[in-house]
Amino acid sequence: MIEKIKQIFNENKSGRYSKPEIEAQLPFSIESKYEIGRKIIKDIITSKNSADMDFCLLFHWVIDEDDDCIDLLHEMLLEPWHEKYHAIIKDLQWRQHPSSVSFIKIAMQQKFDYLESYSTGTGQFINQCGHALRSIGTEEAIAAIRNLAENSEDPVVKVEMIYRLSKMFPEEYAHLDENEELPRWFDFD
Repeated sequence: MIEKIKQIFNENKSGRYSKPEIEAQLPFSIESKYEIGRKIIKDIITSKNSADMDFCLLFHWVIDEDDDCIDLLHEMLLEPWHEKYHAIIKDLQWRQHPSSVSFIKIAMQQKFDYLESYSTGTGQFINQCGHALRSIGTEEAIAAIRNLAENSEDPVVKVEMIYRLSKMFPEEYAHLDENEELPRWFDFD
């Protein structure tokens, strides 16, 4: 069954089908998409095959209704074996779901091999995590940004969260000279 689903998705790489058109082609009933879809995604996560992550994220988009599978995105975000951290964090930023805060906070403090393999990877990811927390915007999300700005031992996390706070609460940073630039992640390269 999974090969049939992959074929459907491969045919749609050009984006010619809408979500309902893809759903109509699935080899199982739409009523069971949540149960079967979750199992397929969990199997991909368990297999740790990074080549399946594009398919996994697209399939997640098709089966997820009303963030009922957001826990799978959280799980994927913390997995160390793939290359799709930027795509996942952008999805979480777009969803703005409060349950994502603790997972984003954990992810931005980890060092993923793929992100570490190129000089800008981790810094860009931390920056995106700050954007995601800001987009969520709950008291818990803002508290996470403040906590990381004050207490992180990782200098990149610390400066990015200070920068994010300076954009969210410019009055708190009014004491800075207008020509003074706050350090950023790219200053650590």
